[in-house]
Amino acid sequence: MKRRKCLSVLAAAVLSVGMLAGCGGNGAAENSAADGGTADSAATAEGSQAVTENAAGEEAGGTVKMLVGVTGGKDDEEMRLFVDEMEKATGLQIEIEKPASDYDQVMMQKLSGGEVYDLIYVSAGQYMNLAEQEALTDITDDVHASDILTNNIDQQEWDDITIDGKIYAGFNKKEVHRVVALNNTLLKKAGIDYKTIEPTMDGYYEVFQKMRQVSDTEDFYPFDVVLSEAWDLQPWMAAAGLKTGVLLNEDGKKYVPISTDEAAPVWEWFKKLYDDGLMDPSSFVDKTSDMREKMGASTQKTGCSVDWAAWVGLHNANAESAGLTAEDYEVVSLPGLQTPDGKYMLGKGGASLFAVPANAQNVEGAIRVLEYFATQEGGELLSVGIEGYDYVVEDGVYTHTEIGAAHGNDHGAPVPIYKDFVAPMGYNTGMEEALGYGEYASIEMTIPNEADYKEIVGKWAIKMVKGETSIEDGLAGMRQELLERGVTEV
Repeated sequence: MKRRKCLSVLAAAVLSVGMLAGCGGNGAAENSAADGGTADSAATAEGSQAVTENAAGEEAGGTVKMLVGVTGGKDDEEMRLFVDEMEKATGLQIEIEKPASDYDQVMMQKLSGGEVYDLIYVSAGQYMNLAEQEALTDITDDVHASDILTNNIDQQEWDDITIDGKIYAGFNKKEVHRVVALNNTLLKKAGIDYKTIEPTMDGYYEVFQKMRQVSDTEDFYPFDVVLSEAWDLQPWMAAAGLKTGVLLNEDGKKYVPISTDEAAPVWEWFKKLYDDGLMDPSSFVDKTSDMREKMGASTQKTGCSVDWAAWVGLHNANAESAGLTAEDYEVVSLPGLQTPDGKYMLGKGGASLFAVPANAQNVEGAIRVLEYFATQEGGELLSVGIEGYDYVVEDGVYTHTEIGAAHGNDHGAPVPIYKDFVAPMGYNTGMEEALGYGEYASIEMTIPNEADYKEIVGKWAIKMVKGETSIEDGLAGMRQELLERGVTEV
């Protein structure tokens, strides 16, 4: 009876989360790819991967069944090897299912259909929704009892996912921040040293103009942004000193700073970029994957975007694995526009997590997997991959295989959660510089209706930039709808 009730609660909660994700665009799988996954991370073989061949045996701790978005091998063969490594390290039998696409929808269908998992991959927003619906297992005591989980992970990470004093998940990876990514090869062609770019709206406008003048790529636009989902506007909104997302005002009421009149100058700047042919019109409909494809070495259809620090390195790693040099293609990063007081403001990612569902059958095994991910050994599997397949070690020196080089040091966690993790081959070119801007980054408030926020801000942003409404009226409309939909309280 108790298990039936858990399944019912979980199904209802996932239906709610699924509908939310359907409205909002980027869900767990997309966000995770966004923050470090390679382009093929969320798409492997057709259908869903289920790896069950290797058995450590019930006597070693039983079976842990996982539903994952970006974690693991890039194809069926590598996923089997990935599971082998997990089983040897944990003494568990591991079953992994990895949907080829549409992770959020697949998760909804599977869980609402009554399927049982011990760990499910979720975004911070989904985590909050599921916890509020009592669809997750409280693992607070397990976390506190684990020396590995308490000592190997910074306390702030746990604080960020604690809900009313309780913890319902562990970590897939350490979330980093988003930076301004620039095609340095194109900047050099335009005679621009990226470190001397004036961090103002006028400064970047001038850079975009010069980029357009020197690019000979068909359908090239200097600037791209996923405006339809309000992702990511933070480095630009810094010019007005405003934080993206939802904040609490002095009265403790929720509001959206970039919907206020103080944000008008930045929205006017976006409109000017669009009117002058510097912003890609596809910004109104593109997803993050589209933006990355245009920023990548194979197309180079855009010169500037905003993406995770890890993606700066991944763009370069993908180019290097294709045999390109820095003269052919190189991405560098900057922290964006300066605030009125001369600082910068970047967005740190909300946690991507492995939550324990309310109907999990092997909570102890799930904790063991979470512990493994929080070690040097587990971090190496999640980043550089499998020894003998992605890399080889000789006299303590790690070297990529041809396959591993193409995987860009990312099998779910380009930056592992283990606080003392040492990247055995260093970071991809450009990533270390991008990570250096972390001092300017802060996390947005996690809200259960994040998808509503993105939908509403994105819709009114498009109207304002296209000129379908004035900036003043657009911001007023944005504020009104945010209030009506319960995203804000004032």
